[in-house]
Amino acid sequence: MGLATRDTLEKASSVTVVAGLALLAVFGMVFAIARTTEEITSDAAALHSADEVLRSVTVIRAQLTIGAHAAAVDAQFGTDSTEAIARAIAETGQAMDDIYMGLSELASVDGVESLMPLVRDFADAVEDSVGALGDSDRSTAGTPIETRVEPSHPALVEGLVELRNGLRESVDSSDHLLSLVGTVAGFLVAVLIPSAVILVYRALMRRQARQTLLESRLEAEQQLSQAREEFVANASHELRTPLTSITGLALLLEEEPAVSTRDSLAELVGLIAAEAADLSRMVEDMLTTARLDVGALSFQFEDVWVSDVVADVVESMRASDVEMLVDCSPGNVRCDPARLRQIVRNLVSNACKYGGGTIWVRGEQDGRTYVLEVADQGPGVPPEIEARLFQRFVHRGQETATSSSVGLGLSIVRSLADGMGGTVTYRRQAGESCFSLRLPLDRSGAERLERAGGQHALTDRFPTPEVVS
Repeated sequence: MGLATRDTLEKASSVTVVAGLALLAVFGMVFAIARTTEEITSDAAALHSADEVLRSVTVIRAQLTIGAHAAAVDAQFGTDSTEAIARAIAETGQAMDDIYMGLSELASVDGVESLMPLVRDFADAVEDSVGALGDSDRSTAGTPIETRVEPSHPALVEGLVELRNGLRESVDSSDHLLSLVGTVAGFLVAVLIPSAVILVYRALMRRQARQTLLESRLEAEQQLSQAREEFVANASHELRTPLTSITGLALLLEEEPAVSTRDSLAELVGLIAAEAADLSRMVEDMLTTARLDVGALSFQFEDVWVSDVVADVVESMRASDVEMLVDCSPGNVRCDPARLRQIVRNLVSNACKYGGGTIWVRGEQDGRTYVLEVADQGPGVPPEIEARLFQRFVHRGQETATSSSVGLGLSIVRSLADGMGGTVTYRRQAGESCFSLRLPLDRSGAERLERAGGQHALTDRFPTPEVVS
């Protein structure tokens, strides 16, 4: 991954993190607002209940006082205030019910438990006072009020006032917090989220611009590649015609008595023919590579005797300083004969350049496939490039792995073998470098092999191993 790509990913990640944090903050604020609103509602309801309890305590004291005053007037002046006293008792009972209801609503509020003893003392005093108001002797009706209700009333009122003030402070605090959270949430919604959206939009636009630039570069590279491929194909075609003429003329010169009788001239003409053949193979490799790149390389499959192809290639590549040993068992494969010749030619050419004085070309059937090996005793391929040996332009230091070439031969061998359903491998063993080509047998050959019990069924068609030098 390039530096620019990493920088782009880091920027995109930063924008995403900022936007995510802003959204999380907003969600947190919404949750806090909901929570605070719930607390305010709960505290406000508790405050209302506390006010109702305090009001009811005040009403009870007032009604009992009124009843006691009415009873004292009756006792002194002989009046009848039974109806007023009954009304005061009823109001007192209703107020006590309101006290109990309010306290049940305040059960979860802190500090209510500490008020319960005061409430019980006050309730007992109220009960005694109501009983005294209901007696026929009204001269003593006010005594419980003076001795019990009045002493217990201030403490209960003080406790209820303290509870109410605490609830009011809680409501005010929650309201202040709600206002603060609302302000912050409004700021996030109004500033940060639009900013995050703008940053994300800018990042997307930059990404789109980079993508457009990359697409334009890719299109330019494709056009350049196509132009290169067309140039290679055209140049290859243009070069093949004069190379064919040079090779043909060199072969004709070799047959001329004036040339063949003079060793120096024969050697020069042979060198011309060999160099022209090498150049022709390079041109053919370039043309094949160009066709592979555009997917225009086709295969014409036929049943081919491998020994015939090997004999033709080896004969055309004979050299005075290289000994070629051929040992090909019978085998009829299904392949493109021209492409098979190209594979064998490239492998033998490679062995000629690096294989020392002796090259072995061996072939035999192996199950339903035919294995053709080209081996030599040269130095072999350095271990560091073995894994990339069949790639294009593989280099060893500053030189191609196959010098005196354009570095395409082995990659073409792999591509052609794959195209014909075969494989090609390299191994170094016991001082020998060996390239192995494996191709599938034709159907009739595979059937004959099965009938022969896996043995070579057509050995009479081939001569014994020969030496071509």
